[in-house]
Amino acid sequence: MRVVHAADLHIDSPLRGLRRLEGAPVEDIRLATRRAFRALIQLCLDQEAELLLLAGDVFDGDWRDFNTGLFFVRELSRLRESATRVVMIRGNHDAESVISRSVPLPEHVTILAADAPETVIFEDLGVAVHGQSYSERSVEANLAKAYPSRRSDLLNIGLLHTNATGSSDHANYAPCTVGQLVDHGYEYWALGHVHRREVLSAGPAPWVVYPGNLQGRHARETGPKGCVLIDVDDLVITKVEPRDVDVVRWETVRASASGAADVDELLQEVRRGLSDALAAADGRPLLTRVIIDGPTPMHEALAANPEPVEAKIRAIAADLGPVWPEKVRFATHHPEGEPALGGNVELLTALRAELFRLKEDPEALRAYLGDLEPLAASVAPLLDARPDDPYALRERIDEIESLLLGKLGAGQALSPGKGEGKGKTTPKGSL
Repeated sequence: MRVVHAADLHIDSPLRGLRRLEGAPVEDIRLATRRAFRALIQLCLDQEAELLLLAGDVFDGDWRDFNTGLFFVRELSRLRESATRVVMIRGNHDAESVISRSVPLPEHVTILAADAPETVIFEDLGVAVHGQSYSERSVEANLAKAYPSRRSDLLNIGLLHTNATGSSDHANYAPCTVGQLVDHGYEYWALGHVHRREVLSAGPAPWVVYPGNLQGRHARETGPKGCVLIDVDDLVITKVEPRDVDVVRWETVRASASGAADVDELLQEVRRGLSDALAAADGRPLLTRVIIDGPTPMHEALAANPEPVEAKIRAIAADLGPVWPEKVRFATHHPEGEPALGGNVELLTALRAELFRLKEDPEALRAYLGDLEPLAASVAPLLDARPDDPYALRERIDEIESLLLGKLGAGQALSPGKGEGKGKTTPKGSL
C-alpha cells in the first residue's frame, strides 16, 4: 500500500517578489501553486496511492476567488477512478477561508471535524486516521492531547496541523512536543503548518514528519518542495521518502567577497553559485536572492554604489538560462582591524551603538518608524516586510549598517582633502 502525505498547499497564494524579475514569465510563475497541486495529484495516480493525507492550509486565508475551490475539487476528482481516498483537516488559514467552508467536496474526500478529534477507518486498507480540523485561525490548545488511543489491529496515522518544534517562523498554533507525539503510539504522524521539510522522528515507529509546503512562495521558502511518499507492507511502514512536486524553485545564492581581488573575480564567484543552483533545480525555473558577504577592501565601494554590480549580476543570470535574481543584497564588511571612516572613531561608535540598540529593542525601532511612516508607506511595495513591523525590519539592521558605513566612507573619501583648493567641491551624491 502507498500513502501520500502533503500539507500547506496554499493554492493561489500570491508569490512575492515577482515584480523584480525582469524578463521572467511572471504570469506562468503566478500559477505555480496550482501546477504543484496538479503534480501532487499526478504523483498519486502514477504511484497508485490508496490514500492521500492533507494536513491543513489547503487555501490561503480570506482569499475569496471561488475558482480556487473549483480547481481544487476538479483535481481531487481525478482520484476517483483510481479509488484513492483523501483525508484532510483544516489548518489555521483554512479556518478563516470562505472557500473551505463553502465548496462541496467529492464523496471520496473526508474532512475531519473541528469540535473534537475524529477517526476515520479504512477496513480494506487496515488504516485508522485520527485528526482534528481548526475551528478558528488561532488555536492555542494542545489538540494532540485529546487524540484517541491507537487501534492495535490497524496502522494508526495522526493528522495534525501544529507547531511541534516551536519554530519562530510560524505562529505557535496547537503546540505540542515531539516526545508527546512519540508516546501516543501511532505509527505515523502526518504534520502540517511548518513549511520546511523535516523528519522529527524516524522509524521503525513512530514516524513524525513535516513534508513542507508544496511550492515555495517567496525568497525565504527555499529549496526542494513537495510531499512524502509512504510505503506500507502488512501494516508496517517500510519506506518514507520525499518527492519534489514544486514547479518553480527559490534559492539563496551566497558569494563571498573575501577571496576576490576585484569586482570581476567577485562576479565569477556569483556566476558559479548561480550555475550550481540552476543545475540543482533540475530544469525548473529558478528564482534567487543573491547575497554578497564577507570581509573585503571593496566594502565601501560596494555599499556606496551597488547598482552597477547588481546590473552585472542580473546580466550573468540572463546569460545562464531560466534563473532570475529576485533581489541582490550586499552584506560585506571591512576586513578585521581595518580602520573605517578615516579613523572617525566617535561617529563610528555612536552609529553602531544606535543600530545595536535598534536590533535589540524593536520598540525603539518603532519610534523611528513613526517619524518615517509617510515615506515607509510610499515604498511599501518595494519591501519584503510590512513597513510598520519592527520585528521584521530589525533583521535588516546589518544590511543598513553596511549601507550607512559605505556611504559615509565613500563620502569622506570624495570630500576635499588637506591642501586641496577651496574651489573644489564634493561630488553629487556623497555625504
